[in-house]
Amino acid sequence: MNALIKGTSYCSTKIKKIPFFLLLFLVLASHGVAYCNEKTIAVIVSKKIKPYMQVLKGVDQGMNHEMDIYFLNQDMANQKKIKQKLINKSYDLFLSIGPEATSFIYAIKSLDNKVKIFSALLDVHKIIGKENNICGISLQIPVHIQLREISTALPKTKNIGLLFNQKNNQPFFIDALASSKEQGLNLIPLSVNSKKEIPDILKRNLNRIDCVWMIPDQTVISEKIVQYVIKQSLYLKKGVIGYNSFFLKSGAVFAFLFNYIQIGIQTADTINNYFIQGQCGNVAPIFERRINLKVAHTLDIQLISEE
Repeated sequence: MNALIKGTSYCSTKIKKIPFFLLLFLVLASHGVAYCNEKTIAVIVSKKIKPYMQVLKGVDQGMNHEMDIYFLNQDMANQKKIKQKLINKSYDLFLSIGPEATSFIYAIKSLDNKVKIFSALLDVHKIIGKENNICGISLQIPVHIQLREISTALPKTKNIGLLFNQKNNQPFFIDALASSKEQGLNLIPLSVNSKKEIPDILKRNLNRIDCVWMIPDQTVISEKIVQYVIKQSLYLKKGVIGYNSFFLKSGAVFAFLFNYIQIGIQTADTINNYFIQGQCGNVAPIFERRINLKVAHTLDIQLISEE
């Protein structure tokens, strides 16, 4: 999984691919043009599931440095072996893909002063805490960007009902409320404490909203609940806004989508840039917005392209 370092850095793992005359030129060139600056990175993957494997594929495509890859599982003996390997080898950087891998890395005290970067992590602060120097690609699109995209794609959608549990997403709601006012939207809280409350909250509010906005929330998200909310909303000619392809397949009018390979490439770029600039932060993920045109036309929802 090695890759040729771009620019003027050429390392031994790829040197055999360089023509002899070019190699000779590089060796003889002045000012140290020929040098090897490849780093060694430990990549810890939470599980062998499709999204994480796609992120890993993207990292491999974009990475300029050598990688050792470790897969976590429930076997404690295996995790102990991985821990020892991570401690014993002098890695320049530790990349964790997914929440389990990130928790695993941050729990190793002897790595506290090492450079750690995460990818494909949803609840960043719940996993890592509120450290100031966290670095990586989250799966959290900033709230103001989400509302801007919704407003742009669905310009006549002004009354948005946010379905959530306060215990899980009160900070998200507070941010969304402030951002919605700035963008001329009316955000209506559809707050529930349990799944059982969802039918009643919809019954009492669907008539006064244009769309139901569903976000990652363990109380209100499951395949059955998503399908139920969409069915009830469509019955009253209301749209649903979601965050993956399942929502669209189930009848949502709009969704945010992630291309996990592209997130992996974005992660690799972040690492490559870190070794050049020495700086990194909590970076928003690359995403796509997708409109279900069939549903939008059925509900007579005006789209930006139709203005």
